[in-house]
Amino acid sequence: MSPREPAPERPVAVPTVRRGTSRRAVLAAAAGALGSAGVAACSAAPEVPPSKAQGTLPATRAPAAPTSGVPTSAPTAPTGPSAAPTTSTQADTVLATAGPDIRSVSSGRHEVALTFHGAGPASLTATVLDIARAHGARVTVFAVGQWLHANPALGRAVLAGGHDLGNHTWSHRPMRRLTAAEADAEVSRGAAEVALVRGSAGLLFRPSGTPTSTAVIRAAARASGYARCISYDVDPQDYLDPGTTAVRERTLADVRAGSIVSLHLGHAGTVAALPGILAGLTARGLRAVTVSELLA
Repeated sequence: MSPREPAPERPVAVPTVRRGTSRRAVLAAAAGALGSAGVAACSAAPEVPPSKAQGTLPATRAPAAPTSGVPTSAPTAPTGPSAAPTTSTQADTVLATAGPDIRSVSSGRHEVALTFHGAGPASLTATVLDIARAHGARVTVFAVGQWLHANPALGRAVLAGGHDLGNHTWSHRPMRRLTAAEADAEVSRGAAEVALVRGSAGLLFRPSGTPTSTAVIRAAARASGYARCISYDVDPQDYLDPGTTAVRERTLADVRAGSIVSLHLGHAGTVAALPGILAGLTARGLRAVTVSELLA
């Protein structure tokens, strides 16, 4: 996910979503086609920097007062091993309404969303969940389908901790380079894996290999029930393994209330930086919440 600009694309028409096909049927068909591929790593595919003019959502409810210190208890876990975090009607409405990529939220509340591209060793993911619990934080994991297929218990642990679980495609291919059919397969197969763990594919989708969507990506997302793509406004480039200090300092230098931060599971430096990131957020009166909570 290097910041280099890829070669310009040819203009593309938005493919029409297939009529007469329900989302349930799409997911069921995709689930039947799932293979047994191994864990996909989060690779450093070229990315296009997001436009600062797009994707900041306005306030949806009154700002909350700044938090003072780390909460004394962890968030209450949802009921059931695969129960998804409760989202508000407002968040569901935003996510179900077509629009530009969501990069940040201008709500005035003292909240940020730490999001993780889901892949890598199970032990590192377990450590991230332990750290989040110790700090009373909630995060969002955008799971690569192959990784989730190989580690369904991790997906259930994410949900049991009160965190969000979203779709980050099936195999983490660079989506800007895919045909419409290839993009559709990546999104739908990833959605099917998420649905197997959480009971539905949910409304959270982040394309792989790019922070910004294209017409082809958005059409593939809509075909699987995702009206919006989730981007980010803070990127410490932790996937390049710059070291614990760099990941922590870059994140805290750019983060602000309403930010969506891009981080990666499977990178030891990121995991080691997380306690410092959370402590730094707390010192500023910022609370780490899920994307759904940020949009609520």
